[in-house]
Amino acid sequence: MLRLCTAFLALFVFVADALAESPTLKRIADTGQFRIGYVPDAPPLSFVNDEGKVTGYSIDLCRHIASAIRTDLGLDKIDIEFKPLVSIEDRISAIEKGEVDIECGTSTVTLSRRERVDFTLMTFITGSAILSRKSKAMMDVDDLDKKRIAVVAGTTTEDVLRRVAEVNDFRIKITPIKRHDEGMELLNKGKVDGYASDRAMLIGQVFRNANVANDYSMTRTALSFEPYAFMIARGDTEFRLAADRALASVFRTARIRRIYQNWFGRYGEPLSPIVEAMDQFQAVGE
Repeated sequence: MLRLCTAFLALFVFVADALAESPTLKRIADTGQFRIGYVPDAPPLSFVNDEGKVTGYSIDLCRHIASAIRTDLGLDKIDIEFKPLVSIEDRISAIEKGEVDIECGTSTVTLSRRERVDFTLMTFITGSAILSRKSKAMMDVDDLDKKRIAVVAGTTTEDVLRRVAEVNDFRIKITPIKRHDEGMELLNKGKVDGYASDRAMLIGQVFRNANVANDYSMTRTALSFEPYAFMIARGDTEFRLAADRALASVFRTARIRRIYQNWFGRYGEPLSPIVEAMDQFQAVGE
């Protein structure tokens, strides 16, 4: 009985301290609402499915964070509110303005972004690639010269593509777009030769076009290194700790493999050694 009381007291002190130091946790405790920003067209990480439900690999992880915070705060329930955020600037701005508590999409960790927001533990690692039609396949970097490539404006992939053109003295015609769906539409209509994005998202886009999935090719090697994490408000260390604690608890168990299988394995994408190592390295103990 004494141990139970001591444990309860420790939890009470933890919650009280966290609420005192974290505006995000205090708002969640006061309202019972957990606000998630997401990318609506980035399967299999973050998207709206045919039933109109927000879902994906990143969304599953953020739902786990919400559940853990509900337990930490001693709430009977927690209501998850989703806010669609398309461009990277929209996503960063929503965090800065306090419009969402966490951004659960496909954001790459960069130092310049960390000047404006904080990031949780890494959630995925991928790399930029180019998707093309097999009839005009682009398999290697050398195939990009004089090609028209669509890419979402403001992303790290756009920066990578411009560097590839500069370093190799290629004449790549970059077509900036606003949404991932737009890139696939331009590619399918033959208005561009390729669509550049992170490999993880390109896989999802291909399988959204399952009826013609065999018509696509992807560059053999990644053009960049893209570590994903969830964006949160800068300086809210208690909230970041709560989110990291929830993520670490997933990485310590087989649950992370089940989540991966649900969103990548079923499409024939094996768990890469680098993603597996990320899971293991971030399985931080209490």
